[in-house]
Amino acid sequence: MPLIKGRKAKTREGISKNIEIELESGKSQKQAVAIALSQARKAGAKIQVKKKKK
Repeated sequence: MPLIKGRKAKTREGISKNIEIELESGKSQKQAVAIALSQARKAGAKIQVKKKKK
């Protein structure tokens, strides 16, 4: 099933649905979250990038 794109990808529900789709396709949870947030950023959502710990 393809990921949600466009305006719906920016919403909390859209991000959650994209994570669910990725998890069902066999990706790890971290990878699924990263992909969903990436899609939301491409759609124009203002989501901060998590800073790495030293």
